[in-house]
Amino acid sequence: MSSSSESQVKVLALPGARRTVAGVAVALAGTGLATVVASIPAHRGTAVPALLFLLAVVAAAVVGHLWPALAAAAISFVGLDYFFTPPTHTFVVGKAEDLVALAIFLVVAVAVSAAISAALEQRVRAEFRERQVRALYQVTARLLSGTDLDTVLAELAGVFRTLYGLRWCRVVLLDATGAPRERALSGMVDDDEFRSVPLTAGRRQVGRIEMGGGAPGGIGNAEAEVLTTFAGQLALAVERARLGEEADEARLEAQVSRTRAALFSSVTHDLRTPLSSIMASATSLLEEGVPFSEEQRRELLRTILEESERLNRLVANLMDLSRLRAGALTPSVEPVALEDLASSVLRRLGPLVEGRTIRVTVRDDVPAVPVDVVQMDQVLTNLIENAARFSPPRSAIGIAAVRWQDMVEVRVADRGPGIPPADRGLVFEEFYRRDIEGYRGGTGLGLSIAQAIVTAHGGTMWVEDTPSGGATIGFRLPLARIPAAVEHRTGAPA
Repeated sequence: MSSSSESQVKVLALPGARRTVAGVAVALAGTGLATVVASIPAHRGTAVPALLFLLAVVAAAVVGHLWPALAAAAISFVGLDYFFTPPTHTFVVGKAEDLVALAIFLVVAVAVSAAISAALEQRVRAEFRERQVRALYQVTARLLSGTDLDTVLAELAGVFRTLYGLRWCRVVLLDATGAPRERALSGMVDDDEFRSVPLTAGRRQVGRIEMGGGAPGGIGNAEAEVLTTFAGQLALAVERARLGEEADEARLEAQVSRTRAALFSSVTHDLRTPLSSIMASATSLLEEGVPFSEEQRRELLRTILEESERLNRLVANLMDLSRLRAGALTPSVEPVALEDLASSVLRRLGPLVEGRTIRVTVRDDVPAVPVDVVQMDQVLTNLIENAARFSPPRSAIGIAAVRWQDMVEVRVADRGPGIPPADRGLVFEEFYRRDIEGYRGGTGLGLSIAQAIVTAHGGTMWVEDTPSGGATIGFRLPLARIPAAVEHRTGAPA
C-alpha cells in the first residue's frame, strides 16, 4: 500500500480513534472528579461515591462506547476500594459485605457499559444504514428520471467511495460483445485486492461494481445486504438503458429504411413519367415514313423540352436534398430585385404555367433583398410548381411581396383545394406527399427544400388559406445582410 493510501485510510478511521481517545479522557476526568466530590467530609459510606463513579462510567460509555467505559469501570472499582472502603487508602477489604458491594458495583458498571455501548453502536449502525439507503435511493431516483447513464454511474462511484470509506470505486459494464468496459471511476485504482459486487438482471450479468480499500468494518453484513439489493436495481436500470438504446437504434434504422423506400418510390415514379414522355416523343420523331406536320413536330419537341425541364427540376431538388443533409446549404447573398427574380422563374416555367393568369405584385417600398440568387430561384420554382400542380389548369396564381418591419414578406397563392390545418406542419417534411381531390402529389421534396433554404437565409415559412379559396405558401426574409453561414433547421415553420 502506498503512503498516500495509508494516510487516506487513517483519515477515514480518524472519527473512531477520536471517539476512543475522547472516551478515555472522559473516563479519567470523570473518575477523578467523582473521587474529589465523594471525598467531601459530609459524605459517609460508599453509596454516594459508588453512584458518582457509576455516573462517570455512563459518561465514558456515551462518549467513547465500550472500551473507555470498561476502563472507567475498572478505575472506579479501584478508586472505590482504595479511597472509600474501610480500611481506606489500602486495597484490603475489612468486611465481607463491603467486598460483595464492590463486586456488585463492578458487575453493574460493566453491565451498564456494555448496554449503553451496544445501544449506541446500534444507533450508529442504524444511522449509517439510513445514510446508505438515502444515498442509494437518490441514485436510483436519478436513474429513473432519465438522467444520462454515465453521469449517474460517475455519481454512484463517488457516493460509494465516500459512504464506505473506499480508496477507489469503479463501475464496469459489459458491452454488446460481452467485453468489460469501464464506465465510471472515482479515486485511483491500485493493485490491492478489491471487493466486486456483480450487477445481474435476471440471469444475465450486465457488469459489476469494484471497490478497493476502505475503513475497517466499512461494509458489514447488513450494509452488504443493502448493497446487493441496490446492485440488482442498478442492473435492471442498466439493462433498461441498453434496451432503450437498442430500441432507438432500431427506430432510426426503420426510419432510414422508410426514407430510402419513400425516396426510391417517389424518384422512380417521377423519373419514369417524364422519361416515358421523352422516349415516346423522340421515338415518334425518329420513325421513318410517318408524315408529321410542322405543328405536330413542334408539339412533340415541346413535350421533350417540358419533360426535360421537369427532370431537371427533380434532379435539382435531389441535389439540394444532398446538400441539405451534408450541412452545405450556405447562401452566398447579394441584393436582388424580387420582381426580376420572379420574372426569370416564370419565363423558365413558361410551359408549366401556360394558359394561367399569373399576377405578380411587388410593393414600391420593397427594396432589393440580400439572397442567394440560385437558391431563391429554387424556392420560387418549387412554390410555383407546387401551386400549378394542385390547382385547376386555367386558374390564377398570385405572387405578392410586401415589406413587413425589417423583413420582406412573399406569398404564392393558388386556387386549388387548399391544405387542411392538420397537414400544414407535415408538408415541410421530406418525402411527405398526399393526393388531394384528384391532384397527385410530387416527390415530397419541394416544400421541404424551400423551407430549408429560407431558414438558411434567416427567414421563416408557413402555410395559410387563400381568401378566395386555395392554399398560400408564405415566407419572410430579412432585409439586412445575413452572416456567411446560418445554421438551418428542417422542422415546421415557427
